[in-house]
Amino acid sequence: MNEFNDFLSQSYWWLSLLGGLHCIGLGLYIRYIYREGNGNHKLLGSIFSLMALYFFTGMLNRDNSPAPIHLLFTLIIPVYFLLMPLLYLYCYRSLHNIRRPIRFSKHFYLALIVAVIVLTASLISKNITPETSLISLSKETRLGYLGQLGALLPGLLSLQTATYFFLIIRMLTKHRGRTPNVHQESLRDIKFRWLLVLTFSMMANWLIRTVLVILPFYFGDQISDLTQVFTRLALLLTIYILAIYGLQQITRAAYLRGRLTINSNSSNNNINKASSQLLSSEELSYLHQLLKEDPKKDQVDHKV
Repeated sequence: MNEFNDFLSQSYWWLSLLGGLHCIGLGLYIRYIYREGNGNHKLLGSIFSLMALYFFTGMLNRDNSPAPIHLLFTLIIPVYFLLMPLLYLYCYRSLHNIRRPIRFSKHFYLALIVAVIVLTASLISKNITPETSLISLSKETRLGYLGQLGALLPGLLSLQTATYFFLIIRMLTKHRGRTPNVHQESLRDIKFRWLLVLTFSMMANWLIRTVLVILPFYFGDQISDLTQVFTRLALLLTIYILAIYGLQQITRAAYLRGRLTINSNSSNNNINKASSQLLSSEELSYLHQLLKEDPKKDQVDHKV
């Protein structure tokens, strides 16, 4: 039994490391190599960077954490409140093809408020005492307000996630209803399918984590290592699927752009050819009239 637990612990650590490296790699690639003219790649890169942070936190434990593990996770949670606003802004700007620069949005206010509350609670809490470069928790007192806040934040995060998923799905549904039904695939269709796959992949992982981790946490059940491994594995597989599907859509979009360029050039060539043929016909007609008029002119000159 101990060997199985050790195996799960090692699997959890390696999955966290592997997932974190893959997500940070995708985030850097999207942000600095794959660029869009409207700047939306920065939002997508930030989403994968937050996923990388989530994976890397799985490598922390009581032995290597620079602070009490529950305190450290409480301080990190406000960063996760940025994930769904980033996803919403990415979908909204992509669907409406917004090209203005990305600025601080009102959707980030909740994350800012939560961060201020957590930092304030951690500073005024009497349970926290600084020791050199580490932060230790007094063993003689309870967690107090900071502990209650740490227990409240996962539920608040789940509520925010559910709200934004509802808003995104409603936005995608409205956009799909306004799109004309055409048989030929367009760049708009490729973009819409990518946003749909991204949204439902994120939602599926959120549901898995809510059922296996968040609900047992509030019901007082112990969260097993197997559950933690499964949630990390599900998210890692989702990242692989999104990466493969995204590359496929990029390839299809590049092919479609090339085909549209060829068709556009062909149409321009046909127009130029038709114009040149029309001009030559006029010239021929004019020359023909001149040939007809010359004999008559010669006859008149001869009579005179």
